[in-house]
Amino acid sequence: MGNIYHIGIDLGTSHTSIATSTGKRLTYTTCVGYPKDPIAQKRLGKACLIGEEALANRLSLDMVWPLAEGVISSDKRAIEATQTILTHMIDETLGERKKGDNIFAAIGVPAQASIKNKKAILEASKGIVDKLIVVSEPFAVAFSIDRLDGCMIVDIGAGTSDICRMRGALPDADDQLTLPYAGNFLDEVLSKAILEKYPDVQLSAKIIREIKEKHGYVADHSDPVEVTLNSRGKPGTYDLSDVLHQSCLKLAEPICAAIQEMVGTFDPDFQERLRNNIILAGGGSRLKGLDLAIIRSLDAYGGGNAVCVKDAEFCGCMGALKMSVEMPEQYWEKI
Repeated sequence: MGNIYHIGIDLGTSHTSIATSTGKRLTYTTCVGYPKDPIAQKRLGKACLIGEEALANRLSLDMVWPLAEGVISSDKRAIEATQTILTHMIDETLGERKKGDNIFAAIGVPAQASIKNKKAILEASKGIVDKLIVVSEPFAVAFSIDRLDGCMIVDIGAGTSDICRMRGALPDADDQLTLPYAGNFLDEVLSKAILEKYPDVQLSAKIIREIKEKHGYVADHSDPVEVTLNSRGKPGTYDLSDVLHQSCLKLAEPICAAIQEMVGTFDPDFQERLRNNIILAGGGSRLKGLDLAIIRSLDAYGGGNAVCVKDAEFCGCMGALKMSVEMPEQYWEKI
């Protein structure tokens, strides 16, 4: 009888993370690049590139972001790209395996993807894992930190922000909410705002992401945000304090409104407990002052409390790994 390997995967729009029962963890950008022509193929020497290696060579590649809209596209190339990413990450963490070995995987995906896109996830996992559980990312976060009752998980990723009320059991569809307001939305808003104020500056997705991750804030006050940007190749210093703050508020406001809705529609006997136990996860949870903005948004409801998970990068996949180890047989899908 072969070995059984348990893995947990957080399959995200921007980044995918994996944790294994062998103690390995790693994260990749969720993209695959295919050479545009024979010249690119010869130079790169590979049929495809993955993650940061693909981004570094993107001018020579056709880029595929398989979860660009928060769910795996039904497009054949998106399924293929997802398979490529999963295969590569499993090989990187588990290494060479023997015939008869089995891989049991729990895959965390955006909440609506787990409901609407399960078939595509199963298709992408064929030939890669032997048994599979598909779970919403916020539930995987809750499982990781042992907070399965009386709290609300707010997982702010790149493509979606997922909110899940935890009531001590697997969440129903009514307990989960997916918003299109997330990291990519903020990138678009911020890019447009900067160009409206400084029409001649040159921006890229990487530049916008770095500005957001280093300086983004929704607090009332912050140090001045001055960054170096190019205008037709010439560097200059630009004050982004106001446009950055206003752009970040456009992300925070719909998230706060959704949290209010989730509190207001919950069983009234448990609403106080719910609003005082809000847990922020995902890359967007690092936005400075977001926790305080959520707390303030609940003043009219009697107050609340929000905290951020300590390990935003790996919390989801660690929860998925824990589920992979602990879930009973009847919850598994055979691939």
